[in-house]
Amino acid sequence: MVSGGRKLVATRWWMTSLSPVRKDQRVGSALNSGAYNGTPTATFKPKITADLAAAGIGREAVNYRLRDWLFSRQHYWGEPFPIWHELDAQGNPTGLLRAASDSELPITLPEMSDFKPSGRPEPPLAKAPAEWLYKTDKDGTPLARETNTMPQWAGSCWYYLRFIDPKNSHSLVDVQKEKYWMPVDLYVGGAEHAVLHLLYSRFWHKVLFDRGYVSTAEPFRKLVNQGMILGEAELTRFRTASGSDVPVDEVTAGPDGNEVWSKTKEPVQSISMNPRQNSYGRKRPPTAGCK
Repeated sequence: MVSGGRKLVATRWWMTSLSPVRKDQRVGSALNSGAYNGTPTATFKPKITADLAAAGIGREAVNYRLRDWLFSRQHYWGEPFPIWHELDAQGNPTGLLRAASDSELPITLPEMSDFKPSGRPEPPLAKAPAEWLYKTDKDGTPLARETNTMPQWAGSCWYYLRFIDPKNSHSLVDVQKEKYWMPVDLYVGGAEHAVLHLLYSRFWHKVLFDRGYVSTAEPFRKLVNQGMILGEAELTRFRTASGSDVPVDEVTAGPDGNEVWSKTKEPVQSISMNPRQNSYGRKRPPTAGCK
């Protein structure tokens, strides 16, 4: 478990085997782990973490692989960030931030007749009315509102909870309704959801669970990926005996039922093309570069 004297971090990935019990009662155990072989997973995790910490070569850590750079957008349609930037006497940002007060929430987008991109780095909300963009705090500090917006993740990450109780003006969802309907029975999404909506919504839900707002640790009971269609396209073209290519919409059936060129009534032959070949059926030359 130690290589080159480097310190290790015990994460939540473990090599385990499944005991031969009923599927719904399987208990993992450690394997290929030296003295820990056969230790039940529930015992193995805290034990190996404690042993690494005691030896001074590791510690427990939880890593969240969130792609947070996706969360800030330079467009008008999106949830405004509840953030204020402190300004100096010349009106320049000092780098210090302040959170909007609870009384300011929810922050709504300002009414704007022009929110097209300006060609400058500033987002469209930089053209919002001054009364929306600026204010002076109670201590006299001038503030400017954050003009980037959230890419609607702030709503889509918990929309399934709001659907349960959409007209509740006092809380995000009624406690009894949430307990009755949650968790969601089935989540259907493609592979792109694994690191986007599915990951974000699970993360947000776990935060809500830790703070006591929802009754389940996971928002979705079952996940189904519809998959992708993989394969090569089959391209078909038509050609006369003299070698002339014929557009598909000019091919029709002749008196004998065979395909002919509608303009000349000349018989045509269908030719299947492999995408890796050029229009004359010859293989394309290899492209220079590395595989």
